[in-house]
Amino acid sequence: MHELTEEALVAASVDVAWREFTVAGRLSEWFWPPRFETTAVVELRELGRWEVRSVPVDMAVEGTVLTFEAPRALRLGWRWAGEEHTTDVEIELQSAADAATRVIVRHSGFATAEERDNHVDGWSSCLQRLVDRHGGAPGEHL
Repeated sequence: MHELTEEALVAASVDVAWREFTVAGRLSEWFWPPRFETTAVVELRELGRWEVRSVPVDMAVEGTVLTFEAPRALRLGWRWAGEEHTTDVEIELQSAADAATRVIVRHSGFATAEERDNHVDGWSSCLQRLVDRHGGAPGEHL
């Protein structure tokens, strides 16, 4: 199995960063580009739904909350709508200097290196939107 790790330094507290991933209204504002008209559902409980969806581009992640430790860690079963294979996403939030948060995304369980590689750019741009949302300068994506 293949995996990836992406990190970003976000100019927000751990509590604020936690809400960005766990409050549906906030998640839908930044997770995908605005033209996707993203909607989200977050049920923050074990086996709750964690979903992001875009009708205009006909794309959705139908995730399941596997575990969480508010406000530091969220683990999701990650499945693209219409696909059978589920991968594992771990989102870790660590306090950093200047009241910032280091966001670490570990995505594992890819069947092939190509499948993993297809997700690297996605997570990179996703995390850059989160950095930008909180006034981060370009290049703060680690």
